[in-house]
Amino acid sequence: MSKLVERAIDAAGLGSVLSARREGGSMDGHVARLRAADLLALGALADRVRAEDVGADVRIYTDAPLRGDTDAPLRGDTDAPLRGDTDAPPSGDTGALAVVVLPREGQELTGLDLLREVAIARITASRGAHVRIDWTRCGLELAQVALGFGADELLGFIATKRGLPIADDELAGVGKKSKRELAQVVKRRELASYVERGGRVPVFIRADGSVDAADAVSSAVDESPESPSAVDASGPQTGPRAGTSEPPAEPLKEAM
Repeated sequence: MSKLVERAIDAAGLGSVLSARREGGSMDGHVARLRAADLLALGALADRVRAEDVGADVRIYTDAPLRGDTDAPLRGDTDAPLRGDTDAPPSGDTGALAVVVLPREGQELTGLDLLREVAIARITASRGAHVRIDWTRCGLELAQVALGFGADELLGFIATKRGLPIADDELAGVGKKSKRELAQVVKRRELASYVERGGRVPVFIRADGSVDAADAVSSAVDESPESPSAVDASGPQTGPRAGTSEPPAEPLKEAM
């Protein structure tokens, strides 16, 4: 698979970009080519850079850490829109490297445009930098697809389809109708499952930088199907496929 991906990158005229990146060369002269490149090939390149730079971990912040307000355009792309927020790391995460947050607050991008921005941000960012997708700005499904275009962090609040917060004691149906679990746990497990099916490792991070478990909110609760507090949580929804070296899984439903 690795050889096939690299051949596809070469065929798209991006082999020299990958070589320059591996050698630590400047990306400034490559930005115009990246903007004109085939999106799927660009995604494959960005995903390869991500794998080599930061590995398989996907850091997931469901307690949104503080964001900074300092923006900078992509290197070598002085006429481009600002690429995102440059964050200070969450408190307690003193060893964190630079973070690029996309989409930028107030920035309106189509889904394909956002994926291109994510890929270019990964390829041109400093080695080891994190590319974080704020799903409160673009939606959870698109944020998950962006993982195949170089992103390695997700940020947002787990909420209902209408954007309402899920109460701590709200229940959701899982498997048999007689079984109910806390909705927060169900959604976190679904998110973790999506990441794992894409060959990645979900790592839930609290706002203080400590690592959390996907089901750390609470344990399962048994309740009758007729309970008025139970909310049905259906399985993952089919979504768009990303152009990556790892076949993407079906994105998680954003709605409850």
